[in-house]
Amino acid sequence: MSKRTLGFLLSVILIFLANSLLSQTADTANTPYWVEMMMDESANFFETQKAFEMYWKDRPVTRGSGFKPFKRWEYMMQQRVDQEGKRPAADRELKAFDQIMKSGKVLSNQQNQWEALGPFNVPSGYNGYRGLGRLNAIAFDPVNPEKLYVGAPAGGLWMTENHGQSWTVLTDHLPTLGVSAILVDRSNPMHILIGTGDRDAGDAPGLGVWRSLDGGTTWEPANNGMGNATVGMMAQDAVDPLVMLAATSTGIYRTTDAGVNWVKMKTGNFKDLVFHPLDHEIVYAASGGNFFRSLDNGLTFNQISAGLPGGSRAVIGVSAAAPDMVYFLITSSDAFKGLYRSLNKGESFEMRSNSPNIMSWDCNGGTGGQAWYDLDIAVDPLDANIIYAGGVNCFKSTDGGLTWAIRSHWYGGCGVQSVHADLHILEYSPHNNRLYAGNDGGFYWTENGGVNWTEISNGLVISQAYKIGQSRTKRNFVINGYQDNGSSVMNETTWDAVNGGDGMECAYDPMDHRYSYSTLYYGAIERHFNNNSQGQIAGKDVNGITEDGAWVTPFTLDFNDGNIMFVGYKNVWRSMNVKASNTSNVQWQKISAFGNANLDQLVLAKANTNILYVSSGNKLYFTDNAKDPVVQWQIRTPNLPANTTITAIETHPVNQNIVYIAQQTRIFKSEDRGLSWTEITANLSGIQINSIAYYKNSNEGLYLGTDIGVFYRDASMNDWMYFNEGMPASAKVTEIEIFYDADGPGGDLLRAATYGRGLWSVTPYFSAPVAGFTASADSLVAGCTIDFRDVSSGTPYTFSWSFPGGTPSTSTEQNPAGIRYTAPGVYDVSLTVANPSGTDTYTCNDCITVGEAAVPDIQFEASSLVGCPEMIVRFTDATNHCPETWIWDISPATITFMQGTTAASQHPVVKFNELGSYDVRLTASNVNGTATLLKQQWIQIGGMPLPFTENFEQPNLLSRGWTVTNPDNSKTWELKTLSNGNAAVWMNFIGYSNFNQRDYLESPPMDFSGFDQIHLTFEYAYAQRYAQIDSLIVSVSDDCGLTWKKMYANGPNGQGIFETAPPTLASFEPQSEQEWCVATTYGPSCPIINLSGFSGKKGVKLRFESFNQFGNNLYIDNIAVTALTAVEVVRPNTSRLIFYPNPAHHSVFVQTNDENIGKMLRISDAIGRIRLSVRISEPNFQLQLKDLLQGVYTVSIDQMSVSQKLVVQ
Repeated sequence: MSKRTLGFLLSVILIFLANSLLSQTADTANTPYWVEMMMDESANFFETQKAFEMYWKDRPVTRGSGFKPFKRWEYMMQQRVDQEGKRPAADRELKAFDQIMKSGKVLSNQQNQWEALGPFNVPSGYNGYRGLGRLNAIAFDPVNPEKLYVGAPAGGLWMTENHGQSWTVLTDHLPTLGVSAILVDRSNPMHILIGTGDRDAGDAPGLGVWRSLDGGTTWEPANNGMGNATVGMMAQDAVDPLVMLAATSTGIYRTTDAGVNWVKMKTGNFKDLVFHPLDHEIVYAASGGNFFRSLDNGLTFNQISAGLPGGSRAVIGVSAAAPDMVYFLITSSDAFKGLYRSLNKGESFEMRSNSPNIMSWDCNGGTGGQAWYDLDIAVDPLDANIIYAGGVNCFKSTDGGLTWAIRSHWYGGCGVQSVHADLHILEYSPHNNRLYAGNDGGFYWTENGGVNWTEISNGLVISQAYKIGQSRTKRNFVINGYQDNGSSVMNETTWDAVNGGDGMECAYDPMDHRYSYSTLYYGAIERHFNNNSQGQIAGKDVNGITEDGAWVTPFTLDFNDGNIMFVGYKNVWRSMNVKASNTSNVQWQKISAFGNANLDQLVLAKANTNILYVSSGNKLYFTDNAKDPVVQWQIRTPNLPANTTITAIETHPVNQNIVYIAQQTRIFKSEDRGLSWTEITANLSGIQINSIAYYKNSNEGLYLGTDIGVFYRDASMNDWMYFNEGMPASAKVTEIEIFYDADGPGGDLLRAATYGRGLWSVTPYFSAPVAGFTASADSLVAGCTIDFRDVSSGTPYTFSWSFPGGTPSTSTEQNPAGIRYTAPGVYDVSLTVANPSGTDTYTCNDCITVGEAAVPDIQFEASSLVGCPEMIVRFTDATNHCPETWIWDISPATITFMQGTTAASQHPVVKFNELGSYDVRLTASNVNGTATLLKQQWIQIGGMPLPFTENFEQPNLLSRGWTVTNPDNSKTWELKTLSNGNAAVWMNFIGYSNFNQRDYLESPPMDFSGFDQIHLTFEYAYAQRYAQIDSLIVSVSDDCGLTWKKMYANGPNGQGIFETAPPTLASFEPQSEQEWCVATTYGPSCPIINLSGFSGKKGVKLRFESFNQFGNNLYIDNIAVTALTAVEVVRPNTSRLIFYPNPAHHSVFVQTNDENIGKMLRISDAIGRIRLSVRISEPNFQLQLKDLLQGVYTVSIDQMSVSQKLVVQ
């Protein structure tokens, strides 16, 4: 083939591909391919999202349009797909469950099993919203008309034997709770087959057909040849009961042995299938909007298109009253496309009507609908002209589909009865011609043509709960948010609906149970008082909020202040007054700038409510000043251990540094606020984790809510244990919360929200207790008291203490305090703890030593000793021998006691109002007498006296009164131990990419009064990396830091040479004195800054200011502020000697006059040995002291009659 021919063919191929892509894009925008894609387990999640967004890009979102059912599917699925958008296999959790069962990692709760809390009955409330949960399937016992079956897409199979007066669940031990089809064997009603999965919204995985041979008591998989398909409909041959057909997500399957084996007869996504009423050879089926027919008992199927326009979804209706008639109701994914009728067994069709839009939510039809989600048809077995069509509402035709009239309405409008919105299944009873309907709220029936509907949902515990909130003060006050059925509250034992639509996150006020909060999708938060709505307080365009959030928008109240709420939309919004009397007065402030992605998780730290963790997908944000006027955020994403979606966050109840996160199927722990992580997934491979709860009355006990129930692990366990006894085996647990009983852990409750089986509770797990305790002291003087603290493990319920020699001698409190010992001696202490699992005793022999009586041994400390006027000091009493009263006397009395403390407080907080030196006296008393301690001139307001030196050898900067200002919360001044073991303060410029940022190191205040000539010296080391040079600026304040005067600058902001070592691309750290200014031969000598202009002032502070140019590191050490020391000479004004600083470190600066040039300057040690001598060659010079050890030396000059002391550090 020639290159020209090859090039031509390639061009043709590329043009064809481009046109195909354009066509596909256009089709995606105009055709709702996303409907089929979301139900196709092989379709990429991100491609499905894209198709949905393109389709809805320029379309208005109307009520009942089908937009919301997709968004809830998207919410669930996006937490479970991998990074490429691949969905988890339908049997992933089944395999993980089997592995857990085989491993024996199952934990039995000795006290009781999980207990369902409901809602059992439809909560009281307004019509249209109240309900229990969605139903997808209905079936009838072939013999008993009172015996009915219903299937919930996430709640399992339920049976009633008294026409809905009570219900029994039959499938709680199955690996999936999705049921979309039910077949009761006509030949043996004890044989029941269910089609698993959620046909209409994908809320549960499909695992094909399962079968029971004993009326639903036990089950076995019956999907051989079918696999893990979602089954939407099943039908049984009227002649041969062993022949059954199943319409599934992967095709039509046929069995000839009642479900033992299946053979695929037709490939495709089929949702409806029905036999001809009289001829068992004829079978009708629907895939999308296409009609298929078999004339050979389901062996082969052919598409029939005569008279049919095609569509997105369709359903089939037949009637024994006209057995050859077939109705085919076609929709365009959302709206009604037409009802078509065949009079020749499906050979051809003609349209009966295509209006009104009976899929709409309006009374007389309208625009839109969500027929891809809620759709069915039923034809009266006695009159083939009577047809019922289910969508958002139920419409009826009495003339074979030519005209339509509404027969039920979602909230009771249009002059017809209220029936919950979104009908999924319509079936006639074979016994009495009653019509039954299953919808998003539950189960209804009518026997008079839809004039009246009777609801028989009570007893179906099938609510799909997204989130729960519970009162911290009232044991049985819980609020739940449900898919399709709003939000309801449990008050003790009854349930009341408080909000409609779809209920999401919810919460109670932490202090006042009368206030509760519920949300609709996208973060529309409503406030309730005593279960009565007070109006919306948050949401897009509400009270200043300018954005919406995720389908389930996270929010939280401050655990300690019910006025404070944080909400995660695309950013974090904070309100400090969510309980404002008028909801329109609630104020919100946006406290982040994250971008346009919705936030998924938002969690306050229990141990510190200034700490807030927020996530969006695989991004994690952190702040520790969430309640400050300006909130500073840190990105923790680079530190995350995995690159998958964060699905849960939990914090430690006491240690504010510990946080746990789940990333889909893995769980991690951090002990440094998310900077580093340790994986603790252990044996939980392949199990989706949705919630984490830390139980504080345990040894780091963690509960996980997963797609197959609850798991538990504490610090004594290596693996996670399945903690699901009594709960459905495959319950999708969406959230776990713990109620702590004020009377002790015996009343604690673990509560779990499930997506399909409502709310559950159980007492937390505990093992047999092991007694242990600590004491506030192990020795004391007679007359003093000791406090004891229980540290037993295993969650004890009762405590029995024994204190021989103490008063009282026994106690049943968990942490008894104030046990007094009055006689010297050595005493035992014992503790016995018990719970229903066992009892344990621990005795501490010779535990307490009591000495002779003594008065207090007074000791105290202060948070600061030097400062400026209005400095606040916290005094800490550390007195021994059990003081019981305290009197603080501070002189002069120009002070103010702060924060509610007084002179009689043990740890007072004091503001010092004026300059001066303050004496502090503490007098303390105990039962044995009184003692006093005086510290004179202990607090210096106005500054530290000179000389002031700093070598940074303290453990932290604050311990010496230094402060650091870090405006961008990034790199800043820090202490660093150098390779030679010495410490210095440094700026990590080489790791600081924020150009032009300034950071400030500020000294404690100093007192310059009484001195005339004052100088500042310091040593520094610096090297360049590239051409740019970082800067150092030194400023001084004489008003305690209110105003500053620049005294020195070097680098781009100054003049001269700044570097003390050659340039290097490596991170610079000085290795010797030659790389410091004190001994450098590369750069300048150390600066000497004259501060004499500030002489006589108090409250003088130094500030070292760094200016970042992303260069190399800067180090500072050995700061000294000293007054010049002059030696008296024989002839005043003719000869002088001045040296500074004093004390000195590596060097000293010498000033003299011309008269001394040529003379010898000598430095002698304490016994007169000359350690250093130098001939003076100029009047001003620097003298190196590196060869001198630390000590006090004498400095003298030849022919001068006096000498001076020099301190070398």
